[in-house]
Amino acid sequence: MLIFLAQTCSIQGLEENTGTEQIRINHYKQSAFGMEPMLVMLVQEGDDIGSGRWENFYDNIAGFDYESGYIYQLKVRKKKVKNPPQDASSVQFTLVKVISKEAVNPNEDFTIKLKWENTNFAIADANGQYSLLSEYDIDCNSLCDALTSALDHNEEVTGTFIHGQDGSLILKAID
Repeated sequence: MLIFLAQTCSIQGLEENTGTEQIRINHYKQSAFGMEPMLVMLVQEGDDIGSGRWENFYDNIAGFDYESGYIYQLKVRKKKVKNPPQDASSVQFTLVKVISKEAVNPNEDFTIKLKWENTNFAIADANGQYSLLSEYDIDCNSLCDALTSALDHNEEVTGTFIHGQDGSLILKAID
């Protein structure tokens, strides 16, 4: 029976559990490129926790429901994946526990790259309403025309935002 279980794990492509660790998740996602343009969580691990250094996190955390506007401290289990596909991670993350979930100050601003590498991450619908890769609505207020112009004419565009009450992003400045 033990041999069968070992073979089953091997067939599924999972190796041994590499243990648990704490990670910190930032209150907003950043634009990035994976197999296609995407939004990724920003994380801190190890000695970087509590610092100003955040890394793009391209993986999912099984069992974790991310909500923007909160900084999370998580305990996760990491498991190595044996022979992962080329476009997949070699590590699988699973939520063990949400240690903390703290709301950020509603006036705390942050920047997101809206256009880079000739790719627009801010997409307008037929009514001119912008969204960030259809994941977050962008409330551009009086900056909508300036945003449209910047996206049309600049190679790179960065927006400064605050969180809206309805999960939207409120555009405060364009760079």
